Amino acid sequence: MTPGSTPAAGTAAPPLPHAIRRVRESGAEGPAPLYSHPEWAVAFPWLAQGTTGRGQATEPFDLGLFGESPIGPTLARWRALRESLEFPAAVHARQVHGADLVSHDTEPAPGLRITHGFDGHLTARGGLLLTVSVADCVPIFIVDADARRVALLHGGWRGTAAGIVARGIERMAGRDPARLHIHLGPAICGGCYEVGPEVHAALGLPVPTRNTPVDVRSVQAGQAVASGVAAERVTVSEHCTKCGSGFFSHRGGDAGRQMGVLGIRP
Repeated sequence: MTPGSTPAAGTAAPPLPHAIRRVRESGAEGPAPLYSHPEWAVAFPWLAQGTTGRGQATEPFDLGLFGESPIGPTLARWRALRESLEFPAAVHARQVHGADLVSHDTEPAPGLRITHGFDGHLTARGGLLLTVSVADCVPIFIVDADARRVALLHGGWRGTAAGIVARGIERMAGRDPARLHIHLGPAICGGCYEVGPEVHAALGLPVPTRNTPVDVRSVQAGQAVASGVAAERVTVSEHCTKCGSGFFSHRGGDAGRQMGVLGIRP
């Protein structure tokens, strides 16, 4: 299956709601390979957004902080990422596949701050780069352009079932979700992600009798619209981390991790 194509026959996932579009992020070479939403780059010049890529085959751009990669080279790649985007500070968390979010409202200290137990970050502060670790799960980018506030969520199937999409929308916009913009970034596609009946049940989908593919981004898109976000303001990446190229894939056997990144430029 090629990135952006229709999920394979038998995929137990709803189609994308009407007016939701697929977009293909543009990849940038350089010290920190970053795939960014091309329309957001034009509409929101005050925003830094994207998903880091695998990088060079001889020197993968692995940003995973909790795996087996040597910490020295990993932190050097983190510095390259911050410096390439001109952000003095970044925040990350040891994720737990839940739906708890944390707001960062104080002046960020320079460097990389790591917290624990959160799968989503929110801020209205300039100069702070929000990050989530992914390698098949979905980086969920939320922008409130009117309030100049952003949120970045880690959306695996467990977090999706726990309501992280609706929680992020409510924390960002309260009773006015129609003003938000949401992008579901590079992740495993609905043809590659074959899971058991218990996952389908947790996501509120028809329960098959055997392992069947599911498109988590399609579920998340439906949740966003059900939460009041205008469908025309929701986009879904064409990139699949497993059957595409340019990204780490846990199901594809990779130990490396890319980062979804989102921040208000200093």
